[in-house]
Amino acid sequence: MDRTAIVIPAYNEEKFIGKIVSEIKKMYNIKVIVVDDGSKDSTYENAKKTADIVLKHEINKGKGKTLSDGIVKAREISEYAVLMDGDYQHLPSDIANFLNYEYEKYDIIIGSRDMTVKNMPLLRYITNRTTTLVVSLLAKQKVYDSQSGFRMVKIESFLKIPIKTFRFQMESEMLIKAGMLKQRIGHVRVKTVYGDEVSKINPVKDTVRFIKMVLEALWV
Repeated sequence: MDRTAIVIPAYNEEKFIGKIVSEIKKMYNIKVIVVDDGSKDSTYENAKKTADIVLKHEINKGKGKTLSDGIVKAREISEYAVLMDGDYQHLPSDIANFLNYEYEKYDIIIGSRDMTVKNMPLLRYITNRTTTLVVSLLAKQKVYDSQSGFRMVKIESFLKIPIKTFRFQMESEMLIKAGMLKQRIGHVRVKTVYGDEVSKINPVKDTVRFIKMVLEALWV
């Protein structure tokens, strides 16, 4: 069994998925799992050309469900999973920051970005600062970047977390409930990359989902 695998959830990422997987494979001797979440473009076909394992949802099930399915699959081949997005906002070179960290001491390690209004869209900055504060308070641990999708999980620890949400709020729920279970959360620095792609987060719907998730977590 390998020590670590890469899990990449992807939805309509035909532009980047082949590039990001190819770069990972050139830099590291590590297996890459891509989970296509019901894409309507050539994401699946492009991933098949480069990734070691490619799963496909016939319909869109949400990022949270896609991540969970990828981590469950990774359990078959590895102890840890590095999670990263398929839109090239996470640099393959930063995977080394996790692998060179003392990751065995932690259950989850978050790739924390250098977040300022100068290098992050204003709405994302405000949303991230607010949700990160809420997540830190509920997890009873300092969290620096709750919305970062670039993170590393100890698979057996992740599978103990009673996840109930399946879209973007799952990434915050993971941290809140990990904290409640007294799992250890660590941090490494990663670069912030923003292109001209439109965010898949719906500011209204996903904010409502986040609030609903937080309220439900309080009564777990």
